[in-house]
Amino acid sequence: MTRRERGSQRKPGPTRGAGRIQPGTARPTRGRAENRRGRVQTQVTSSRPHHDHAATQPGAARPSHARGRAKPQPSATRQEQRRSHSPASAAVRFEARPTDERALEQCLRSEQPLQVGDWLWTMREGAERDLIEELLRYEKTALQPRRLSAALVASSRAPLDADARLDVTFARQGFLVTHIARAEAIAELAASLAPALHACLRGEKRYALQVFVPDSTAGNPLATRAEALDQALALHEASDAERIPDADLRRHGGVLIQICLLSHTTAALGCTPSDRALSLWPGGRARMKLAGDFPSRAARKLAEAFAWLGMAPGSGETCVDLGAAPGGWSWLLLERKARVIAVDPARLEPKLMQNSRLRHVQGSAFDFTPEQPVDWLLCDMAWRPLEVAQMLGRWARQRHTRMLVANFKLPMKRKVEMLERLRAVLSASGFASIRMRQLYHDREEITLTAHVR
Repeated sequence: MTRRERGSQRKPGPTRGAGRIQPGTARPTRGRAENRRGRVQTQVTSSRPHHDHAATQPGAARPSHARGRAKPQPSATRQEQRRSHSPASAAVRFEARPTDERALEQCLRSEQPLQVGDWLWTMREGAERDLIEELLRYEKTALQPRRLSAALVASSRAPLDADARLDVTFARQGFLVTHIARAEAIAELAASLAPALHACLRGEKRYALQVFVPDSTAGNPLATRAEALDQALALHEASDAERIPDADLRRHGGVLIQICLLSHTTAALGCTPSDRALSLWPGGRARMKLAGDFPSRAARKLAEAFAWLGMAPGSGETCVDLGAAPGGWSWLLLERKARVIAVDPARLEPKLMQNSRLRHVQGSAFDFTPEQPVDWLLCDMAWRPLEVAQMLGRWARQRHTRMLVANFKLPMKRKVEMLERLRAVLSASGFASIRMRQLYHDREEITLTAHVR
């Protein structure tokens, strides 16, 4: 057989799986250096059934196979808050249709300011267009999104999923605006916000208060003023409710009061039950704090994905890491005492190879098949997203895994259209409870979680 004949019999797709980047595609990085200020220590529970405390994180959708304690019944005040939010967050139908470019441009150029009753959304700077395009895919004129400034978008309503939870991919955080205050002096701004703050606390036992700024070139310099506003509000927090740290809110629940400093003189306030919040980090900036010598910053990306999902691999569970090199995701899995099969043609960090719970398969992820079903499939490959989705779909059809956590690199244009196509491929393959989010540690990419039906 000639060399040409042998080459024609090769399987389509990359011959050396995970680490390759297609020609003409910008090389995505696996994480970024983070500002150490204001990091939150994250607690992630195990997915093993006997850990009953391993329920989902407040605000996270619960996979059908997960176990956890029964949720306490909400207080009357909590029920009133949810009813008061319902007109602005009623379910609307998502329509898979081409984007109306004219309507999109009008939303991006809108000069309508933020108003009480609007939903305020935060995102990474530069993703405003993506979020607006996503919101425009719902029923025509249902949400009326518009750009406010860098990293800020407003809409008249909010989309909900089948479980009545906020369902957006390109937003980090979102809340219903109940009060807007304007003042030059910090003390006056705090005094103007105080009545709305007290209204949120009526009948509540515990709460967390977050004052944050947009994650933008113009917004970040206001961080010092936001800290001063937080301190000034402490003088107005006379209430029977106990203010608790964000980490305790994740464990025990409560009401989340959010204040976004829109500019030097303007702040918007809203409150949300913690189990309905899009994120429990200020502005959705989940700065992950990891201890140890991890091989790459991609470990933070996976840690954030587990925190968002509300569950993670437990001791003794078997995980397959596709696109493992240099080993950031495998390192985090090993830290959780899981067994890891790392698949990548490139080499891993030498320290990882010394761990007896890790096996390195130095080959293509497209050619790999596990010898027996595994608990978790994890994938972070710099390759064409649809080809990766089709490969992952094979795992669901053959029931090689229970859970999926994957990171998809998005094209520069038509990102929302790509999300729809990814969801369609994976759903048709047998994955359910598909959730997608552009997390804080993501760049031109999104994180997707699902489980096999």
